[in-house]
Amino acid sequence: MVIEVCGLVIEINLLHLDEFESIHDYKVDKLPNYFINLYEKEFNIDGFVKINETKFYDKYIKDDVVIQHQKNHNGIYFSYIEYNKENVNIYIKKSSFLDEYLLSQYAINYLIDNYSNAIFFHSSSIKYENMGIIFSAKSGTGKSTQRRLWEKYGNSLVINDDKNIIRIIDDKLYIEPNPWCGKHMKQNNIRQKLDVIVFLYQSKENVLKELSKKDAFRLLLGQIFPPNYNDLKWDLITDKILELPILYYGCNMEYDAFKVLNERIKEYANK
Repeated sequence: MVIEVCGLVIEINLLHLDEFESIHDYKVDKLPNYFINLYEKEFNIDGFVKINETKFYDKYIKDDVVIQHQKNHNGIYFSYIEYNKENVNIYIKKSSFLDEYLLSQYAINYLIDNYSNAIFFHSSSIKYENMGIIFSAKSGTGKSTQRRLWEKYGNSLVINDDKNIIRIIDDKLYIEPNPWCGKHMKQNNIRQKLDVIVFLYQSKENVLKELSKKDAFRLLLGQIFPPNYNDLKWDLITDKILELPILYYGCNMEYDAFKVLNERIKEYANK
């Protein structure tokens, strides 16, 4: 299958594509420039040198090829990802849809990091009255719940519920659609200009304030994926993000949480 994500035309060959329902919305009739392939077999890392070790994977390098040796939540190795310029190859003994969904996320992250003018932002995004709004917070705080409130009371459309791509087009920031969208797998293939960012925390009362650039930057650092290859791109997009209204919102999960924030959002829409 050939798909287009963030302006990249990618041939993607997974074994469980039929179960990856959202990816079919991104299918295009174009010649691919990039490739993501999955193979049910081992990979030989003889001659590769370890360059990094984390909780979820170790990385090795040989010439220009980088190998990521993936671990599961118990720390047990179970697959390899080969990053070789425009090609990403995934090797696993026995594949499942959930394995493919997880591992191919690393693949798309690599391609976008290297070959697009965009970065990833851990957040939930919506299109609301022709505005692009991002909700961000630590995992478990209530990003998806807030998104559901806006769908219910604001008739908004979810763009991506977890893995948002922020891209510069003509010096403006856009939320790009992405079929990889977190555990709830909620997304729509729509692009929307980014207008407002809301950092959430849990509170019984709804308390809203606009953040200074300094305070906003601290919160952004915890949610924007760090640059692996292109620091200048990351700096440029981050600087553009800090020009936007960025709100800090302590809220509950009731209708009033939508109402209070909606009143502030409409002020930005009218400017």
